[in-house]
Amino acid sequence: MAIRSVIYPEFEVVRYDRCTRCGRCIKECANGVHFFSQDKKMVLSDDTKCVDCLRCIAFCPEHAIKIVKSGCSFRDNANWRPGIISGIIKEANTGGVLLSSMGNPEPYPVYWDKILINASQVTNPSIDPLREPMETRVS
Repeated sequence: MAIRSVIYPEFEVVRYDRCTRCGRCIKECANGVHFFSQDKKMVLSDDTKCVDCLRCIAFCPEHAIKIVKSGCSFRDNANWRPGIISGIIKEANTGGVLLSSMGNPEPYPVYWDKILINASQVTNPSIDPLREPMETRVS
């Protein structure tokens, strides 16, 4: 059983009876949350894919969708915040490492009595040789 299947979704998509099945939410959702079920003849949602971007709500002509933050979440403690736990689970499921760019959206981590480790981008050869001098030798 995959780890993802045992974790409750962060957001829940609520669809009201006034939905006319126009398909705008299906077309506008970049994450594939909404889909039309041929069996049930209605638009359904996969809550596990929802990131609460609210695009479906903005484009729904009938205001038939609501996104609700689910009540189920990870418990906070000093070392394992919900974001860290989710990141580890995503890495374990995909085998990849989550990367970000353009700064850090979280507070910088401080280790060992106020010492800050701020690793920078390192490439070989360096992208910017003026800022990142690099010497390579062949013996």
